[in-house]
Amino acid sequence: MASLPGLTDYLAAPNIEESSNKPQIVSVPAGSEWRVQIPQGSKLTIKQLSGIAEIFGTELSLDVPYLFGPTNLAIYAVEDSEIEWISPELTSQSMSDDTNMKYIYNVHFALEKLRVSSFDGPRVLIVGESCTGKTSLAKILCAYALKIKSYQPLMVNLDPQECIYSPPGCLTATPISDLLDVSYNTWGQSMTSGATKLHSKQPLVKNFGLEHISENRGLYMNTVQSLADTIHSRLASDAIVRRSGLIIDTPALEQLDGDLTKIKEIVSLFKVNAIIVCGHDDSIAMKLNEVLPVESLTIVRLPTSSGIVKTDDVFKRALQTSAIREYFYGDSKMVLSPYTIGADFDMLTVWQPTSTLNTNSPTNQNLIPVDINASNLQHAMVAISYAPRKASGDIVSNSPILGFALIMEVNDTKKRLRILLPVPGRLPEFAMVLTSYRYLE
Repeated sequence: MASLPGLTDYLAAPNIEESSNKPQIVSVPAGSEWRVQIPQGSKLTIKQLSGIAEIFGTELSLDVPYLFGPTNLAIYAVEDSEIEWISPELTSQSMSDDTNMKYIYNVHFALEKLRVSSFDGPRVLIVGESCTGKTSLAKILCAYALKIKSYQPLMVNLDPQECIYSPPGCLTATPISDLLDVSYNTWGQSMTSGATKLHSKQPLVKNFGLEHISENRGLYMNTVQSLADTIHSRLASDAIVRRSGLIIDTPALEQLDGDLTKIKEIVSLFKVNAIIVCGHDDSIAMKLNEVLPVESLTIVRLPTSSGIVKTDDVFKRALQTSAIREYFYGDSKMVLSPYTIGADFDMLTVWQPTSTLNTNSPTNQNLIPVDINASNLQHAMVAISYAPRKASGDIVSNSPILGFALIMEVNDTKKRLRILLPVPGRLPEFAMVLTSYRYLE
């Protein structure tokens, strides 16, 4: 029987190798990394068959499958390891023994000595330029701290573009009390996303609201100070976290300032006693030695790993969009059911962080009122503060936040809005702060 024209072409699966979904095995020698880039639209499933291997300091369990979406991945072998993997497509994969893990081991053991010798644990500030491995180092140091004793290091994120247990635009502090979920591109789930498979992470969240620190450095430092004050209160009442110490991840130095003034302020606010410089040379460490009180600080440089992959704005934006989506809807492992409500224009009071990019913004205010209309609020993410609706901008700026909402639809004609909330209930009668982030389903 003759085949119909075009039918056989349609049934053929172009550009898909027959072996693409067959298990393959890679052997990773001890002290080496298997580095993988998973492109958009693809996935990777791995299973540890033998040996000991870890991802960002968290050990992989034997014979347990781990599923990864689009990301850049490095699996480090502590012992000779065999790993089974399945993927329809990988951008690249390579094996390398050129890692900086021996230096990270030294840093970890030095921090452990500080924890053992004092009830006040280490307060470590990680600094460096963009794409030097700062966040990866923070994740490894947190994971290693859990291997020794029942520590709960406080992971502090000062980069509003990162999404560490929160939507983008926030500064956070999170006690890491249990294993990190290595299958997530970021740090995993938290209490903000409902019940979690692993022990819940409960972040302290401060809303900055802008995407770039340079848009309002004054507001940024006010937010940092507010977070530092909250952290000091937590340390005073939690002996375990105080002894475990702080791991502080900072934005790239080029985002802060050129003369290290902001770094000096951060060191003072968090009472930092150790600084780790991620860099290719000693230039940044030497500058820090000149401007900081070295008699009360330990400053060391950590060589960068050869496996660092530079992330572009498209990749960062994808992570931010994913973080917003997961906050409201969950993910494939845990689906959430957000709640949509209707509201009149006069039920909302919305403020917006001032930005130096807007020449009409007043320079002496951190927040300015926002007109309720579609051009300002359509698809916008807003932070719901604990400040009353009629509170002043200064009170709203210094108020903690209850959570986030998403403005789904704005009808200027009917003066109505459709708002997505993470939990059912009425719209809280609190002031809102408009962020720079939008989400369109």
